[in-house]
Order: sequence, then C-alpha cells, then structure tokens
Amino acid sequence: MPSCKVRNMTPAPGKNGHRIRTRHVFFVAGILFAGVLVWYLDPAIVLTALRSAAPGPLVVTVALTGAGFWIRAWKWRYVLGRGRQAVGLFFIAKMAGHWSPGRIGELSPLLLRRHRNTPLAAWILADRAIEISATLFFGLFGVAAMGLVSWWLALLLAAAMTGAGVIVAGVKLPERTDRFARVLRVLTRLQGEFRQLGAKSPVILLTTSLAKVSDILGVVFLCRAFGYPVSFVLVCVARCAHAIVSGIPVTPDATGIPFAAAGYFLHTHGGMPVETLVAAFAVEVAIINAVLYLSFFAGMLDMRQAGTERKDGHDDSGR
Repeated sequence: MPSCKVRNMTPAPGKNGHRIRTRHVFFVAGILFAGVLVWYLDPAIVLTALRSAAPGPLVVTVALTGAGFWIRAWKWRYVLGRGRQAVGLFFIAKMAGHWSPGRIGELSPLLLRRHRNTPLAAWILADRAIEISATLFFGLFGVAAMGLVSWWLALLLAAAMTGAGVIVAGVKLPERTDRFARVLRVLTRLQGEFRQLGAKSPVILLTTSLAKVSDILGVVFLCRAFGYPVSFVLVCVARCAHAIVSGIPVTPDATGIPFAAAGYFLHTHGGMPVETLVAAFAVEVAIINAVLYLSFFAGMLDMRQAGTERKDGHDDSGR
C-alpha cells in the first residue's frame, strides 16, 4: 500500500492530562461499582463461588483468551506485512484501547512517528469496523437462535450492515475546493487504502471470525468452571450486549457496566446467580489482563527486534 504521511497527531499536554484524569475517574467508578455490588450481595457468597471454580475449564478459558489475541495479532501481521512491527503495534493498540472510552485508544499506534501514515490509520479503522460488525453479526445470530427476534429481521439487519460497508468502501467522494477539501482529501486517501484491503478480505474475515469464536468459547468454558453450561448462542448475545455498552463513551469496561449488561442475559437466560456472575467476571477480568499484559511484553520484543534489524541494516519491511 502506498505510504502517505499524516500530520502530527500527538495530543497537547493539557488534553493528555485531562484524558488520564478521565481514565482514573472511570477506574474509580468501576471499583466503587464492584465494591457496592459485592457488599450488597454478601461477600461470603461471592468468595464461596470463587472457591468453587473448577481449574480445568479455567485453563481452557486462558488458552482461548490467548488464542483470540494472537489470532488478531497474526491478522495485523498478514495485512501490514513483514518487518512492519505489526504484532507490537497490535498489542499497543489493544493495551491503550482496552479500558479507554469507545476504545479510542486503539488509534495510539499513530502517535509513534515512524508509523504515522495513512495505510496504518486506514487499517486500524477498518479492523475496528470489521470487529464491531462481526460482534453484531454473532449477536444477531444469537438473538435469532434464542427466539428473541425473528430470523427475517436478523437477516435484514445483517444485510443492511453489509450494504452500508459496501457503500462506504465504494462511494465516490466529491471533489471540493472549500474549507472541507482537506478533510475530503484525507477521507479519499483512507478510502483508497480500504480498497487495497479487498484482496485480503477473505483471510481478514476468516481470522476475525475465528478470534470471535475463540472469545465466545472462552466465556462458555468460564461459565462451565462455575457449574453453569451456558450455550454458545447465549454467550453471543451476552458479548454483543457487552460490546454495545462498552462502546458508549461514558460506560467503558473500566466502569463495570458492560459486564452488568452481559450478566443480565447470563442471569435471565442462563440461570447464573448474580453472586456467581460477579465471581466469574472478576476471574475473567484477571485472565484477560494477565494474558494481555504478557502478550504486550511479547509484542514489545517484536518492536525491539525490528529496531535492531534497522540498525544492522537488515530491515525486511518490503512487501
């Protein structure tokens, strides 16, 4: 893909400080929410549920969680190419976006001067759109399979989302000479990069689906660890509800509210007591963070190795 420089996107110190303070507020809100919930439910029951977790299914959950992350990391490497530090960039994006409002932190690789270009910006936006669409598709499948909506309505919504994606990628943007011309030029460049992904789209869609299935099965085995054999389709719905709520800027994962949205479906349709859900989500958060941090450090080795290759004159960044 042709490289096209993007202007400095580094935030001003004041705005950066404000974002850090906002993130702290979300974490404090999440801790307070969890504390009040545990206190209201009786900590002894929650602890009993934690102790009852079977280690076997938890090991499977850890493996599936790691598989979900690394399938996506491979997808980035496949799209961006060898020598582009794709694995490291992916985990930088995941670390920054994991708890940020609306996952805006996933744009953080663009703050690195060497990687501040239109192809990477287009891929991050495209990958986010593909991941969101996949979550919604699985969610629509789940609600239809559970009988919460009709199949024809689910198919109609899925077709509408697919059509919207085709239109965004294929519509020709107008040429303008007024103050919006610069914005349109940037959008045109991004759209051109989106089209460049067309040949790779089958592999992109396949790996995204595999990663989503890995995530969903991870939750299935997590629930089994606590003695509740919930179905695949129910977890599809629960994860979709989680994703929708976490995408709202004022309710990121750090607040704990997206977990409550997922818990609603697991409680009402899966029969899981609220105390068990609190224990299960606590374990899930611990697993996700442990796997993500370890994977992040592995990704940083990729960044260091690529830097060493450039110094030695052996950079194989060509595609």
